[in-house]
Amino acid sequence: MKLEDIKKIAVIGSGAMGHGIAQVCAAAGYNVVMKDVKQEYLDSAMLKVKESLDILVSKGKMSADECAGIMSQGLTTTLDTAEAVKGAQIIIEAVPEVMDLKKKVFAELSELAGADAILATNTSTMSVSEIGRVVKNPARFIGMHFFNPVNRMKLVEIIYGESTSHDTANLLCEVSVKCDKLPVKVLKDRPGFIVNRINAPNQALLSAILDEGKVKPEQVDMKMKKLGIKMAPYETADFVGLDVFCHTLAYYEGTLSPQYKPGKFLEDKVKKNELGMKTGHGIYQWVNGKAQIADLGDTDAITPIHFMAVQVNEAVKVMKEGIAASVKDVDDGVKFGMNAFAGPFALAAGMQPQQLADALNYLADRYKLDMLRPESEIIDGSYKNMK
Repeated sequence: MKLEDIKKIAVIGSGAMGHGIAQVCAAAGYNVVMKDVKQEYLDSAMLKVKESLDILVSKGKMSADECAGIMSQGLTTTLDTAEAVKGAQIIIEAVPEVMDLKKKVFAELSELAGADAILATNTSTMSVSEIGRVVKNPARFIGMHFFNPVNRMKLVEIIYGESTSHDTANLLCEVSVKCDKLPVKVLKDRPGFIVNRINAPNQALLSAILDEGKVKPEQVDMKMKKLGIKMAPYETADFVGLDVFCHTLAYYEGTLSPQYKPGKFLEDKVKKNELGMKTGHGIYQWVNGKAQIADLGDTDAITPIHFMAVQVNEAVKVMKEGIAASVKDVDDGVKFGMNAFAGPFALAAGMQPQQLADALNYLADRYKLDMLRPESEIIDGSYKNMK
Protein backbone atom coordinates (compact mmCIF):
# COMPACT_ATOMS: atom_id res chain seq x y z
CA MET A 1 0.00 0.00 0.00
CA LYS A 2 1.22 3.48 -0.89
CA LEU A 3 0.40 6.92 0.49
CA GLU A 4 -1.93 7.72 -2.40
CA ASP A 5 -3.93 4.55 -1.67
CA ILE A 6 -5.03 5.86 1.72
CA LYS A 7 -8.44 7.48 1.52
CA LYS A 8 -10.19 6.58 4.77
CA ILE A 9 -8.98 6.56 8.38
CA ALA A 10 -11.02 5.20 11.29
CA VAL A 11 -10.40 6.51 14.81
CA ILE A 12 -11.64 4.32 17.67
CA GLY A 13 -12.33 6.52 20.70
CA SER A 14 -13.42 10.17 20.77
CA GLY A 15 -11.78 11.50 23.92
CA ALA A 16 -9.13 14.23 24.02
CA MET A 17 -6.69 12.20 21.94
CA GLY A 18 -9.26 10.55 19.67
CA HIS A 19 -11.03 13.68 18.50
CA GLY A 20 -7.69 15.48 18.13
CA ILE A 21 -6.34 12.71 15.90
CA ALA A 22 -9.60 12.69 13.91
CA GLN A 23 -9.35 16.45 13.42
CA VAL A 24 -5.79 16.52 12.07
CA CYS A 25 -6.44 13.56 9.76
CA ALA A 26 -9.60 15.17 8.38
CA ALA A 27 -7.81 18.50 7.96
CA ALA A 28 -5.18 16.63 5.89
CA GLY A 29 -7.90 15.62 3.44
CA TYR A 30 -8.68 12.11 4.63
CA ASN A 31 -12.20 10.78 5.07
CA VAL A 32 -12.35 10.10 8.80
CA VAL A 33 -14.88 8.12 10.81
CA MET A 34 -14.76 8.46 14.60
CA LYS A 35 -16.29 5.65 16.66
CA ASP A 36 -17.22 5.51 20.34
CA VAL A 37 -19.56 3.61 22.65
CA LYS A 38 -22.01 6.44 23.41
CA GLN A 39 -23.53 9.10 21.16
CA GLU A 40 -23.05 11.75 23.82
CA TYR A 41 -19.28 11.15 23.68
CA LEU A 42 -19.31 11.61 19.91
CA ASP A 43 -21.48 14.72 20.08
CA SER A 44 -19.13 16.28 22.63
CA ALA A 45 -16.11 15.38 20.49
CA MET A 46 -17.61 16.97 17.38
CA LEU A 47 -18.32 20.18 19.29
CA LYS A 48 -14.69 20.33 20.43
CA VAL A 49 -13.44 19.73 16.89
CA LYS A 50 -15.69 22.52 15.62
CA GLU A 51 -14.40 24.89 18.32
CA SER A 52 -10.80 24.06 17.39
CA LEU A 53 -11.42 24.53 13.67
CA ASP A 54 -13.21 27.83 14.31
CA ILE A 55 -10.06 29.11 16.01
CA LEU A 56 -8.04 28.18 12.91
CA VAL A 57 -10.55 30.02 10.73
CA SER A 58 -10.38 33.11 12.96
CA LYS A 59 -6.58 33.12 12.64
CA GLY A 60 -6.71 32.76 8.86
CA LYS A 61 -5.12 29.30 8.95
CA MET A 62 -8.17 27.62 7.42
CA SER A 63 -11.02 28.90 5.26
CA ALA A 64 -14.63 28.81 6.43
CA ASP A 65 -15.42 26.55 3.46
CA GLU A 66 -12.70 24.08 4.48
CA CYS A 67 -14.08 24.02 8.02
CA ALA A 68 -17.62 23.46 6.77
CA GLY A 69 -16.44 20.66 4.48
CA ILE A 70 -14.69 18.83 7.32
CA MET A 71 -17.69 19.11 9.63
CA SER A 72 -20.24 18.06 6.99
CA GLN A 73 -18.36 15.42 5.01
CA GLY A 74 -14.72 14.92 5.98
CA LEU A 75 -15.40 13.81 9.56
CA THR A 76 -18.33 11.57 10.48
CA THR A 77 -19.20 9.48 13.54
CA THR A 78 -20.71 6.09 14.32
CA LEU A 79 -21.45 3.76 17.21
CA ASP A 80 -20.83 0.70 15.03
CA THR A 81 -17.30 -0.68 14.77
CA ALA A 82 -17.94 -2.57 11.53
CA GLU A 83 -19.23 0.61 9.89
CA ALA A 84 -16.25 2.60 11.14
CA VAL A 85 -13.59 0.26 9.75
CA LYS A 86 -15.31 -0.71 6.50
CA GLY A 87 -13.04 0.37 3.67
CA ALA A 88 -10.53 2.02 6.03
CA GLN A 89 -6.87 1.72 5.13
CA ILE A 90 -5.70 2.90 8.58
CA ILE A 91 -7.40 2.34 11.93
CA ILE A 92 -6.10 4.26 14.97
CA GLU A 93 -7.14 3.23 18.48
CA ALA A 94 -7.40 5.94 21.14
CA VAL A 95 -9.24 4.26 24.02
CA PRO A 96 -8.23 4.50 27.72
CA GLU A 97 -4.86 3.11 28.80
CA VAL A 98 -6.12 -0.26 30.01
CA MET A 99 -4.32 -3.26 28.52
CA ASP A 100 -7.28 -5.65 28.59
CA LEU A 101 -9.50 -3.04 26.94
CA LYS A 102 -6.98 -2.37 24.18
CA LYS A 103 -6.56 -6.09 23.51
CA LYS A 104 -10.33 -6.53 23.34
CA VAL A 105 -10.62 -3.63 20.89
CA PHE A 106 -7.86 -4.93 18.62
CA ALA A 107 -9.13 -8.50 18.65
CA GLU A 108 -12.39 -7.12 17.23
CA LEU A 109 -10.66 -4.77 14.81
CA SER A 110 -8.48 -7.58 13.50
CA GLU A 111 -11.60 -9.56 12.60
CA LEU A 112 -13.48 -6.66 11.02
CA ALA A 113 -10.77 -4.70 9.19
CA GLY A 114 -9.55 -5.34 5.68
CA ALA A 115 -6.68 -7.80 5.39
CA ASP A 116 -4.17 -5.10 4.45
CA ALA A 117 -5.46 -2.33 6.78
CA ILE A 118 -2.88 -0.89 9.16
CA LEU A 119 -3.86 -1.13 12.84
CA ALA A 120 -2.26 1.50 15.10
CA THR A 121 -2.42 2.10 18.83
CA ASN A 122 -2.02 5.59 20.26
CA THR A 123 -0.76 4.23 23.59
CA SER A 124 1.65 6.51 25.41
CA THR A 125 3.02 3.91 27.83
CA MET A 126 1.95 0.33 27.11
CA SER A 127 3.83 -2.37 25.24
CA VAL A 128 2.97 -2.20 21.55
CA SER A 129 4.17 -5.77 21.12
CA GLU A 130 1.90 -7.12 23.83
CA ILE A 131 -1.18 -5.34 22.46
CA GLY A 132 -0.34 -6.57 18.96
CA ARG A 133 -0.30 -10.23 19.92
CA VAL A 134 -4.10 -10.39 19.52
CA VAL A 135 -3.89 -9.19 15.90
CA LYS A 136 -3.99 -11.74 13.08
CA ASN A 137 -1.21 -10.12 11.05
CA PRO A 138 1.11 -8.33 13.50
CA ALA A 139 3.30 -7.04 10.65
CA ARG A 140 0.58 -4.45 10.01
CA PHE A 141 0.32 -3.50 13.72
CA ILE A 142 2.21 -0.47 15.06
CA GLY A 143 2.28 2.29 17.66
CA MET A 144 1.35 5.79 16.52
CA HIS A 145 1.76 8.00 19.57
CA PHE A 146 0.42 11.51 19.13
CA PHE A 147 1.10 14.10 21.82
CA ASN A 148 -1.54 16.13 23.66
CA PRO A 149 -3.02 18.48 22.53
CA VAL A 150 -2.92 16.80 19.14
CA ASN A 151 -3.94 19.89 17.19
CA ARG A 152 -0.91 21.82 18.47
CA MET A 153 1.84 19.31 19.24
CA LYS A 154 4.06 18.51 16.26
CA LEU A 155 5.52 15.14 17.25
CA VAL A 156 4.30 11.64 16.46
CA GLU A 157 6.28 8.63 17.71
CA ILE A 158 6.06 5.74 15.24
CA ILE A 159 6.72 2.67 17.39
CA TYR A 160 7.81 -0.72 16.12
CA GLY A 161 6.23 -3.75 17.78
CA GLU A 162 8.14 -7.01 17.73
CA SER A 163 6.63 -7.96 14.33
CA THR A 164 5.97 -4.57 12.71
CA SER A 165 7.15 -4.35 9.10
CA HIS A 166 9.33 -1.52 7.81
CA ASP A 167 6.73 -0.83 5.11
CA THR A 168 4.08 -0.23 7.78
CA ALA A 169 6.33 2.14 9.73
CA ASN A 170 7.46 4.03 6.63
CA LEU A 171 3.90 4.51 5.41
CA LEU A 172 2.71 5.89 8.74
CA CYS A 173 5.66 8.31 8.70
CA GLU A 174 4.41 9.57 5.33
CA VAL A 175 0.86 9.88 6.66
CA SER A 176 2.16 11.83 9.67
CA VAL A 177 3.94 14.30 7.43
CA LYS A 178 0.76 14.75 5.36
CA CYS A 179 -1.04 15.54 8.65
CA ASP A 180 1.59 18.28 9.26
CA LYS A 181 3.33 16.27 11.99
CA LEU A 182 6.96 15.35 12.59
CA PRO A 183 7.36 11.56 12.81
CA VAL A 184 10.19 10.00 14.82
CA LYS A 185 10.72 6.24 14.65
CA VAL A 186 10.99 4.27 17.91
CA LEU A 187 12.95 1.21 16.82
CA LYS A 188 12.43 -0.87 19.96
CA ASP A 189 9.30 -1.25 22.04
CA ARG A 190 10.59 -0.11 25.42
CA PRO A 191 8.81 1.58 28.38
CA GLY A 192 8.33 5.30 27.72
CA PHE A 193 9.47 4.94 24.09
CA ILE A 194 11.79 7.94 23.46
CA VAL A 195 10.29 11.14 24.85
CA ASN A 196 8.61 9.87 28.02
CA ARG A 197 11.57 7.58 28.74
CA ILE A 198 13.99 10.52 28.66
CA ASN A 199 11.70 12.46 31.01
CA ALA A 200 11.11 9.51 33.36
CA PRO A 201 14.12 9.83 35.72
CA ASN A 202 13.37 13.52 36.31
CA GLN A 203 9.92 12.46 37.50
CA ALA A 204 11.56 10.18 40.07
CA LEU A 205 13.89 13.03 41.05
CA LEU A 206 10.98 15.43 41.56
CA SER A 207 9.32 12.89 43.84
CA ALA A 208 12.55 12.40 45.84
CA ILE A 209 12.95 16.17 46.31
CA LEU A 210 9.43 16.35 47.76
CA ASP A 211 10.13 13.50 50.18
CA GLU A 212 13.40 15.05 51.39
CA GLY A 213 11.54 18.31 52.07
CA LYS A 214 14.57 20.60 52.18
CA VAL A 215 14.10 22.22 48.78
CA LYS A 216 10.57 23.54 48.33
CA PRO A 217 8.70 22.95 45.07
CA GLU A 218 8.09 26.70 44.85
CA GLN A 219 11.85 27.31 44.82
CA VAL A 220 12.38 24.86 41.97
CA ASP A 221 9.48 26.17 39.92
CA MET A 222 10.22 29.87 40.39
CA LYS A 223 13.85 29.31 39.38
CA MET A 224 12.66 27.64 36.19
CA LYS A 225 10.09 30.33 35.47
CA LYS A 226 12.66 33.08 35.85
CA LEU A 227 14.56 31.37 33.03
CA GLY A 228 11.52 31.60 30.77
CA ILE A 229 9.98 28.15 31.30
CA LYS A 230 6.23 28.60 30.78
CA MET A 231 5.12 25.65 32.90
CA ALA A 232 7.56 24.56 35.60
CA PRO A 233 8.04 20.92 36.74
CA TYR A 234 5.82 20.79 39.84
CA GLU A 235 3.25 23.04 38.21
CA THR A 236 3.15 20.56 35.32
CA ALA A 237 2.69 17.63 37.71
CA ASP A 238 -0.30 19.38 39.28
CA PHE A 239 -1.67 20.30 35.88
CA VAL A 240 -1.50 16.72 34.60
CA GLY A 241 -2.75 15.27 37.89
CA LEU A 242 -0.77 13.79 40.77
CA ASP A 243 -2.69 10.54 40.35
CA VAL A 244 -1.44 10.31 36.78
CA PHE A 245 2.07 11.25 37.95
CA CYS A 246 2.00 8.42 40.53
CA HIS A 247 0.55 5.94 38.05
CA THR A 248 3.35 6.72 35.62
CA LEU A 249 6.04 6.29 38.27
CA ALA A 250 4.48 3.00 39.37
CA TYR A 251 4.55 1.78 35.76
CA TYR A 252 8.26 2.60 35.47
CA GLU A 253 8.87 1.00 38.87
CA GLY A 254 7.63 -2.29 37.42
CA THR A 255 9.27 -1.97 34.00
CA LEU A 256 12.50 0.04 34.40
CA SER A 257 13.70 0.12 38.01
CA PRO A 258 12.31 -0.20 41.57
CA GLN A 259 13.82 3.25 42.20
CA TYR A 260 10.90 4.79 40.31
CA LYS A 261 8.53 3.89 43.16
CA PRO A 262 6.25 6.89 43.91
CA GLY A 263 7.32 8.72 47.07
CA LYS A 264 5.35 9.17 50.28
CA PHE A 265 4.55 12.84 49.62
CA LEU A 266 2.85 12.08 46.32
CA GLU A 267 1.10 8.96 47.58
CA ASP A 268 -0.31 10.90 50.53
CA LYS A 269 -1.61 13.58 48.17
CA VAL A 270 -3.39 10.96 46.09
CA LYS A 271 -4.90 9.33 49.20
CA LYS A 272 -6.28 12.73 50.25
CA ASN A 273 -7.62 13.33 46.72
CA GLU A 274 -5.43 16.42 46.43
CA LEU A 275 -4.63 15.78 42.80
CA GLY A 276 -3.76 19.23 41.51
CA MET A 277 -5.73 21.47 39.16
CA LYS A 278 -8.67 19.09 38.76
CA THR A 279 -9.39 19.07 42.50
CA GLY A 280 -8.28 22.66 43.20
CA HIS A 281 -5.37 21.60 45.39
CA GLY A 282 -2.30 19.43 44.96
CA ILE A 283 1.27 20.58 45.42
CA TYR A 284 -0.23 24.05 44.96
CA GLN A 285 -3.59 25.71 45.38
CA TRP A 286 -5.28 26.37 42.02
CA VAL A 287 -7.45 29.43 41.40
CA ASN A 288 -9.18 30.05 38.06
CA GLY A 289 -6.99 27.47 36.37
CA LYS A 290 -3.71 28.90 37.67
CA ALA A 291 -1.30 27.50 40.25
CA GLN A 292 -0.62 29.84 43.16
CA ILE A 293 3.18 29.63 43.37
CA ALA A 294 4.76 31.70 46.12
CA ASP A 295 8.21 33.17 45.60
CA LEU A 296 10.18 31.58 48.46
CA GLY A 297 13.55 32.75 47.25
CA ASP A 298 16.21 31.15 45.11
CA THR A 299 18.04 27.86 45.58
CA ASP A 300 21.25 26.47 44.17
CA ALA A 301 20.60 22.99 45.55
CA ILE A 302 18.54 22.08 42.49
CA THR A 303 19.10 23.93 39.23
CA PRO A 304 18.13 23.55 35.56
CA ILE A 305 21.59 22.05 34.98
CA HIS A 306 20.63 19.12 37.20
CA PHE A 307 17.44 18.38 35.26
CA MET A 308 19.29 18.73 31.96
CA ALA A 309 22.07 16.38 33.09
CA VAL A 310 19.48 13.73 33.97
CA GLN A 311 17.89 14.07 30.53
CA VAL A 312 21.22 13.82 28.72
CA ASN A 313 22.19 10.74 30.73
CA GLU A 314 18.90 9.01 29.90
CA ALA A 315 19.18 10.06 26.25
CA VAL A 316 22.55 8.29 26.14
CA LYS A 317 20.85 5.14 27.46
CA VAL A 318 18.16 5.43 24.77
CA MET A 319 20.85 5.55 22.09
CA LYS A 320 22.84 2.67 23.61
CA GLU A 321 19.73 0.50 23.78
CA GLY A 322 18.99 1.13 20.11
CA ILE A 323 15.58 2.69 20.79
CA ALA A 324 16.27 5.73 18.59
CA ALA A 325 17.95 5.73 15.20
CA SER A 326 19.91 8.94 15.72
CA VAL A 327 20.79 11.78 18.05
CA LYS A 328 18.69 14.02 15.80
CA ASP A 329 15.62 11.83 16.40
CA VAL A 330 16.19 12.06 20.16
CA ASP A 331 16.59 15.83 20.07
CA ASP A 332 13.61 16.32 17.74
CA GLY A 333 11.51 14.05 19.94
CA VAL A 334 12.21 15.99 23.12
CA LYS A 335 12.01 19.39 21.42
CA PHE A 336 8.70 18.79 19.67
CA GLY A 337 7.17 16.30 22.13
CA MET A 338 7.86 18.38 25.24
CA ASN A 339 7.83 21.89 23.75
CA ALA A 340 11.46 22.22 24.83
CA PHE A 341 13.87 24.88 23.66
CA ALA A 342 16.17 22.16 22.32
CA GLY A 343 16.88 18.46 22.74
CA PRO A 344 19.29 17.04 25.36
CA PHE A 345 22.24 16.40 23.03
CA ALA A 346 21.98 19.89 21.53
CA LEU A 347 21.83 21.48 24.98
CA ALA A 348 24.80 19.49 26.26
CA ALA A 349 27.03 20.11 23.24
CA GLY A 350 28.66 23.15 24.80
CA MET A 351 29.01 21.72 28.30
CA GLN A 352 32.00 20.08 29.90
CA PRO A 353 31.48 16.34 30.57
CA GLN A 354 32.80 16.77 34.11
CA GLN A 355 30.04 19.28 34.85
CA LEU A 356 27.38 16.78 33.80
CA ALA A 357 29.02 13.89 35.67
CA ASP A 358 29.37 15.95 38.86
CA ALA A 359 25.72 17.01 38.69
CA LEU A 360 24.55 13.41 38.25
CA ASN A 361 26.72 12.03 41.05
CA TYR A 362 25.53 14.82 43.36
CA LEU A 363 21.88 13.88 42.70
CA ALA A 364 22.53 10.14 42.99
CA ASP A 365 24.27 10.60 46.36
CA ARG A 366 21.83 13.13 47.81
CA TYR A 367 18.63 11.32 46.83
CA LYS A 368 19.90 7.72 46.90
CA LEU A 369 19.00 7.21 43.23
CA ASP A 370 21.76 5.12 41.68
CA MET A 371 19.90 5.09 38.34
CA LEU A 372 21.08 8.70 37.99
CA ARG A 373 24.78 7.73 38.00
CA PRO A 374 26.51 9.01 34.86
CA GLU A 375 26.93 6.63 31.95
CA SER A 376 30.52 6.02 30.82
CA GLU A 377 29.83 8.14 27.72
CA ILE A 378 29.02 11.09 29.99
CA ILE A 379 32.20 10.63 32.03
CA ASP A 380 34.56 10.41 29.06
CA GLY A 381 32.65 12.90 26.90
CA SER A 382 32.04 10.45 24.06
CA TYR A 383 28.31 11.29 24.13
CA LYS A 384 29.34 14.27 21.99
CA ASN A 385 30.39 11.86 19.23
CA MET A 386 27.12 9.97 19.14
CA LYS A 387 25.34 10.28 15.81
